[in-house]
Amino acid sequence: MQKNVPVYLRIAESIRQDIVAHGLAPHSRLPSEPELVRRFGTARATVRRALAKLRDEGLIYSRQAVGSFVAEPRVEQDLDQLFSFTEFMVYRGLTPGTRILTAETRRMAEPDSPVLHYLGLKPGARVICLKRLRLGSGEPLVVASTWLPECRFPRFLEQDLTHRSVYEIMSAMGHKPTDAIQTMEAVSLGDQEAKLLTVPRGSAALLIRRLGYASGVPVEYAVDYYRGDRTKFRVRLGVLEKRLSDRIRNDDIAI
Repeated sequence: MQKNVPVYLRIAESIRQDIVAHGLAPHSRLPSEPELVRRFGTARATVRRALAKLRDEGLIYSRQAVGSFVAEPRVEQDLDQLFSFTEFMVYRGLTPGTRILTAETRRMAEPDSPVLHYLGLKPGARVICLKRLRLGSGEPLVVASTWLPECRFPRFLEQDLTHRSVYEIMSAMGHKPTDAIQTMEAVSLGDQEAKLLTVPRGSAALLIRRLGYASGVPVEYAVDYYRGDRTKFRVRLGVLEKRLSDRIRNDDIAI
């Protein structure tokens, strides 16, 4: 690293290389701040800035009055491709898992329901409501809520929702999404989602709202909460061709 690089960045890079070179496992404890001060011959404030940099990158985490530790690696997902969670987990070398929280059909009567609005349905339409806890190698990663128009997916709830992906079932019924609009925002988890994801209330999360289309027809509305400490998203810019109309492209997807 060049000499004109700030000291705290050089310290952060040295710690990063130590973690990689020694293959430190997640939750391994790092040297204390006083030990790092002696090692690098710098001020404690500089060491703390370096550790803060590594925390921001998701490489380490800290516990007050205890120390700093190697963090679990984040699962990286592309947002420019439509993958099922199952396909995505297998691609990343993790074992996908599902816990069904809710699986039912409801008659949606509220005229201002966002579900009816985005699925293009009239009040009184029957909608499949599915809420799942998605697991990666046994660890809870996502609280996923999905709504589908029952008229396009008859007998959907009779399928094996634990071992088959929703997209696989939708594909078998002839209406797998080929286009989608997704919005993403940073949120803090409430009691229910935090408990399901086994993290403290108020923990950071990524809220993904998705509207999926099959041949231009809306067939899926989804609201997913991803653990902020275990996931990150990547989008390739300049290589995507939008095939949706301006009205759909500019639609604001909300809960």
